[in-house]
Amino acid sequence: MSRETSDELDVSQLLAHFQEITGIEDQNRSLTILEEHGWNLEAAVQDTLNEKDGIRAVFHEPSPQSYPPSSSSQSPSPSPPPSSRPPSSSLQQSPAVRASQGLVVVRTWEWLLNLAFFPVRFLVTTAADVLHFVFHLVFGAYVSSSPVHFVFGYQPSPARNPVGDVQQFVTGFEAEFGHAHPPFLTCSYSQALEQARQELRFLLVYLHSPGHQDTAEFCTKVLCNKEFMDFVSANCVMWAVGVNTEEGVRVSYVLRENTYPFLGLIVLKQSRMVVVERVEGLLPLRELVPRLAVAVRMNEAELVVERNERARRSVDQSIREEQDRAYQESLIADREKEKKRLEEQRREKERRGEEEEKRRKDEETASIRSHRASIIPSEPLPSDPDVIHVVIRVPSGERLERRFRGSDKLEGVYNFAHSCPGVSYDFTLMSNFPRKELCCMPDGGPLLSELGLGTKCALYIKDNSE
Repeated sequence: MSRETSDELDVSQLLAHFQEITGIEDQNRSLTILEEHGWNLEAAVQDTLNEKDGIRAVFHEPSPQSYPPSSSSQSPSPSPPPSSRPPSSSLQQSPAVRASQGLVVVRTWEWLLNLAFFPVRFLVTTAADVLHFVFHLVFGAYVSSSPVHFVFGYQPSPARNPVGDVQQFVTGFEAEFGHAHPPFLTCSYSQALEQARQELRFLLVYLHSPGHQDTAEFCTKVLCNKEFMDFVSANCVMWAVGVNTEEGVRVSYVLRENTYPFLGLIVLKQSRMVVVERVEGLLPLRELVPRLAVAVRMNEAELVVERNERARRSVDQSIREEQDRAYQESLIADREKEKKRLEEQRREKERRGEEEEKRRKDEETASIRSHRASIIPSEPLPSDPDVIHVVIRVPSGERLERRFRGSDKLEGVYNFAHSCPGVSYDFTLMSNFPRKELCCMPDGGPLLSELGLGTKCALYIKDNSE
């Protein structure tokens, strides 16, 4: 068989194995997941099941390139430079395309073999059902690692209620062995991995087989022992589940234990959660605790490095946040200064505008007063027979006095009053006796003699601008 044909068979076997475990029927999607995980079946299965639980991948570590596994144990010879390679369509095909082509041949042979061995398969399936029934009667539980499952190709399905399975184990454990035990995490296996990853702690996994002959002794003399509980509290977090539950079956398949009792110590190494110590079978407490302690001590450096790295990132993040906060505060202060500056400029502009407007009005009023003062009729002598002595009281209380001729027009009196400081531009002259308004005609009249003021009259100003 050629190297390429062997690769295709390996890929097809991995693909079939992956699809049976995860229940994914789409071959292209399955091939994509396997390629993303470097054709690591355990990591691909774990991440796929984690995704169904709503937990981000904890085993996945992207690699620059992924290649399908090869059945040959020899190292491949170096590839020639791209310019010297012969143009071959098979060499240009991706692993997924070549795997899909190989699947056609493999599936055809599988169909023929299944047809030929159907009678044998029927007998084997019947025997498996009988053995499963016997195991169920003897152990009172569904033992995930029993010979039935490995012999007849059993594959676990995702747990429907992993948290409920864990809580069921804790309740049963306390009912049988009491409440003196290490604190068990009441969450799914994926969540326990994620918690240990986030807290940078060791995760100790215990798989509980109710029907095993050493289970009761292990729980009584080890798990419920104070020395063991103190060790767990000081060094790790602990998660446990019964293998007679769906979550236990799934975790049992992932960890691949061989016998019970089983303890697995998991820690974060190179961005992956890795099993660094496995304890299978009944082990005395005086040997178990030192063994776990050695594993913790040998792998503690990984957590120290990660803790230092996280501390460094935290310090960097704090510095960046402090810098951002200082920048924002400086930006706000600059904006406030700019706002005040613009406000002062606006007020200064308004003040200057008001002053300019006042100056303009004053100049305009002064010009009008000067003009009107220039057109006031000349003042007659007191001895003039036609003289009229006019007294005008302004709103400020001041009295204005001047002599006019009876032949002068009323406009002259208005001009005289308006030329005096403190008199509004818009006003009306009023007489007291009789009380009436003295209004000018368009031609400046009437004459003062026509108003019946006499030789001496008192007038006052009514300010129309108020």
